[in-house]
Amino acid sequence: MAWITDTAQKDGAKFGTDLVNIPHRMGESGLFTDEALAELIDSYPREYYMLTTMTPQGERQVWRNGDKGDLSGAEVLQAIKDGQLWLCLRRFDIVAPMYHQMVQDAFGELEASNPGLKTFKHESSLLISSPGARVFYHMDIPMIALWHLRGRKRVWVYDAENKTHLPDISVEGIVMRETEEEIAYDPEWDKEALAIDLEPGQVVSWPLNAPHRVDNFDGLNVSITTEFFTPAARRKYGVYYANGFARRHLGYTPKSAAYDGPMAYAKCAAALAIKKLGLTKARERAMQCSFKLEKARFGEIVDLAPKERWNIQQA
Repeated sequence: MAWITDTAQKDGAKFGTDLVNIPHRMGESGLFTDEALAELIDSYPREYYMLTTMTPQGERQVWRNGDKGDLSGAEVLQAIKDGQLWLCLRRFDIVAPMYHQMVQDAFGELEASNPGLKTFKHESSLLISSPGARVFYHMDIPMIALWHLRGRKRVWVYDAENKTHLPDISVEGIVMRETEEEIAYDPEWDKEALAIDLEPGQVVSWPLNAPHRVDNFDGLNVSITTEFFTPAARRKYGVYYANGFARRHLGYTPKSAAYDGPMAYAKCAAALAIKKLGLTKARERAMQCSFKLEKARFGEIVDLAPKERWNIQQA
């Protein structure tokens, strides 16, 4: 089966440069029914999934990481339907080869019909989230394709070139893994944002590093998110990594974040050397498990006392 229609394939050349919103047929695969999702959840090793919720902290909401405990896949799915949870099943290429191959085939269709489109380092995850759940304003390092499958949601996309919305120092901190992907947000910026309402069977991709946030509407929401790189995206990553190192470790304020030209290639080489030498590893953030789900307290978020919390090891 072709996952992208012939007409939609022609818009694939915009991946990596502009907003793309085209139809797909992945929902016809049979891989996203409740039964299939429960089986997939049961098969996932701890190091390849993330379970999160949102908790009020003062006047703002914060992400918290948790564990599915002794719940079965079907029970986890029900807890998500009834609660305020996000489950991310990571690394299809390692854990879920059937799902991985479907995404690879879809990218193959797009690239075959658009010779100028070159993508690599595809890494796909399944997002299963509650009705009414939200993803805060944040930025992703790679390009993103969001293949929507169940439920309805609205994606707000903001201008990646607006330094008020996305300061260089914030991009550097995310690229260097010092902070989560969330960044400062002002609701006034919504006036300048593009709001995209997603129905099942749509895939959307936006310009590189464009800040965005998500509001779920009704129904269990299920989407595949695929991180990928283009040559330009890889260069931009290298430039911001080198700039971040210079600012934090050498006391130098970078004058440019341009990712074309000889200086950009030099910065990419420097970033590669910095990473190989492990010069920034000690500054990387840790993810702590602060809640769990339990059969005996089904429907509740079971908070862990500080001494019971542990750092989540993600492969």
